[in-house]
Amino acid sequence: MTLPPERDSSGRFVKPEQEAPKPSDEHTHPMAKLLFGWVESPRTPLLLLLLVALIAASLIVVDLFIDRHEYKYTAFAESTGFYAFWGFSAFAIAVLSGWPLGKLLRRDEDYYGEADTKPDDVESDS
Repeated sequence: MTLPPERDSSGRFVKPEQEAPKPSDEHTHPMAKLLFGWVESPRTPLLLLLLVALIAASLIVVDLFIDRHEYKYTAFAESTGFYAFWGFSAFAIAVLSGWPLGKLLRRDEDYYGEADTKPDDVESDS
């Protein structure tokens, strides 16, 4: 016997809450579980963020001790973390330039005509 679907106070149907699907162990290869099982942990995104931040900070500290061959002398290029900020700025410009490029290349919603009309070369059924 099935129960009728639940309704809220306004009479709309309410979906029952379901658990998030979890990967089944019967279809997972043991080597895949060994190599990629850590991805299932809820702490993984935070740990990855901390790892990237630690690597970035350590590269800036290492930048203090590395003597580079300069092609052209500039005083600001020898400052600590210059290349880190230069790379971040270049990447930010590349990402942010996608917005005006998208505006330039994007077509209007009705570029191909109205959605519910037939093309001119198709005969109507009536």
